[in-house]
Amino acid sequence: MLIKQITLSNFRQYKEKQVVEFSCDKEKNVTVILGDNTSGKTTLIQAFNWCLYGLTSFKTRELINSESLQEMGLYSTNEVSVEVELQHEERLYVIRRTQTVTKNEANRAPTFARPTLKVEYQEANGEMQEIPSIEAQNTVDKILPEALSGYFFFDGEHIADINNKGNVVSAVRGLMGLETISEAVDHFDPQKANSVISKLHKELDIGQDQKDAQLKVSLSTAKEKLQSLEQRKTQVENEINYFEERKKELDAKILANAATKARQEEKIRIERDLNYLQGNQETVERQIVRDFTKDSYKFFAKSLYAKVYKVIADAKQDGEGIPKMHSDSIEFILKRGKCICGADLTLNQGAVNNIRYEQSLLPPQHIGTEIREFKRDCQRAETEVEDYAEVVKSDYIRMRENANQIDDKRSQLAELSRLLQGNVDVGKFERDNVENEKQLKEKRMLLVNISSSIGENKNQIQSLESTINGLQVATEKNKKINSYIAYATKIYEWFKQSYDKSEKDVKEDLYTSINDLFSQMYHGQRTVEIDDNYHITLKVDNGKGIFVNDTSPGLDTVKNFAFIAGIVDLARKKAQTKGNELEGIQYSSEPYPIVMDAPFSNADDKHIANISKVLPQVAEQVILVVMNKDWEYAQSNMNNKVGMLYQIEKHSEIKSSIRRNG
Repeated sequence: MLIKQITLSNFRQYKEKQVVEFSCDKEKNVTVILGDNTSGKTTLIQAFNWCLYGLTSFKTRELINSESLQEMGLYSTNEVSVEVELQHEERLYVIRRTQTVTKNEANRAPTFARPTLKVEYQEANGEMQEIPSIEAQNTVDKILPEALSGYFFFDGEHIADINNKGNVVSAVRGLMGLETISEAVDHFDPQKANSVISKLHKELDIGQDQKDAQLKVSLSTAKEKLQSLEQRKTQVENEINYFEERKKELDAKILANAATKARQEEKIRIERDLNYLQGNQETVERQIVRDFTKDSYKFFAKSLYAKVYKVIADAKQDGEGIPKMHSDSIEFILKRGKCICGADLTLNQGAVNNIRYEQSLLPPQHIGTEIREFKRDCQRAETEVEDYAEVVKSDYIRMRENANQIDDKRSQLAELSRLLQGNVDVGKFERDNVENEKQLKEKRMLLVNISSSIGENKNQIQSLESTINGLQVATEKNKKINSYIAYATKIYEWFKQSYDKSEKDVKEDLYTSINDLFSQMYHGQRTVEIDDNYHITLKVDNGKGIFVNDTSPGLDTVKNFAFIAGIVDLARKKAQTKGNELEGIQYSSEPYPIVMDAPFSNADDKHIANISKVLPQVAEQVILVVMNKDWEYAQSNMNNKVGMLYQIEKHSEIKSSIRRNG
């Protein structure tokens, strides 16, 4: 398959008609389209997907150029279209997808008709023949199935997702020309309910009663169930492979970001310490306010106490009145005529006189008692503030130490935040890993249960077939059908053995090709491994002779480039080999181009140079939509392979055009 040209009309940024011809020269097989961000580079890749499959990943459904839409009159119509002209198996095809747009009255959204697909091919006499519309999409899928398209119309910025691009096994089979043989194997598989052999078994005469007929129905039902279980098993195995790959990726990311993880954990610890210190600071500040408020007046009056004592001594008014006694209390006792000791005061004038004397010493009659109480208060205050200065000083020291620690923690936090800027959240990787482990465990348990059910189902099928064979009526019809079954079984075994051997060879060839290409692209000592489901991982010697998983965005880019290039290289070699056979079975494959948007986004200068050397060697045709700055690194290694060079010119946010250079 070679792409000859693409024509865009009113498609997104590309107003009116834009035609891009691609180099089909065997020597200069590279076409380069240069453009800056937001100029319309990705739109070109999306144009291929929309034309061939009716799919895009734009956030809005409107495909028509905004300027063209603005210029349309009310109730008028216009068309959006993309046309791809390509050559496949030595036949020219023209594929065109069109959408009609109608502009409605003011303030109403335009109406977008359902896109239509038209496919034409060129006959030997040069005339173009249109394929019936009902077969148009099938024809496109036969040229390049949608499931495989992601390997050839590729967004380089998301190249790390290569392991998650749908059913990789089916993709490789299709590219290697093995899908048809795989379908033939399924067509004869005796375990499948609708296979040739199963249908022949249904034709056998085993008797006429209802029980005999039910046996056939049970056998057919059991085979249908088995087929469903095996499909589910394959699906679960693919899911397990996905979660296993995801685990490897997450483990590698966690390991690769160990320093970041340590910083993030340190940041969390410091934030926790800072929260504690800030809370403690508030407590200390409240304590020093309480301590100061409670005893500060006593402390600041301390220097006055000696002077107070001297004044009191000089005044000689420090009476001996009974503390806390009130004059009203004594008056009550005298009127009652009975002392608190029980003595009768009415008969003891001497006692009354003594009491009257004590009453005279009490305020307001005598100031001495008040002075004496005041002196005692001063002495008590003096005692209470003996450690006051140390308490306040201790509070202040705690407050300053706490404040200094807060400043230190804030400085550490600011530095860690600076170091972590732009880094990944390793905690998220670890949470994802826990959830991934949970899913993986559940899927493995499910696989065990499905495998057990498959075993039981096979035993049931074997038992039913044995019973049915024992009931067969010896007729000429049954003899003939049994001979057909025997032939079909031999054909199935032949297909199966041949296919298994060929797929094993394909895996080995692909492994060799990918590692050879990886060694050309990568300047280091790493290897690529491929499992049975064609998932790829990068391995590195840990210094002890043990190869462990290794990953980084840059390494993943090179690894996945090697994978894509390896598949394309193998398909090209198969297509160039005449008389491809599977143990005598003819099969064919077709070389495919590589069409990539932003192919070098995650690669460094050295890897860009290496990749630029390899791609033109392995692909029949290379189409690169690349930023000007990235092309500077690739140009010196790829320039002699460039047959066509274009520049995307951005006129506004809604309008760009494509100009050919030279």
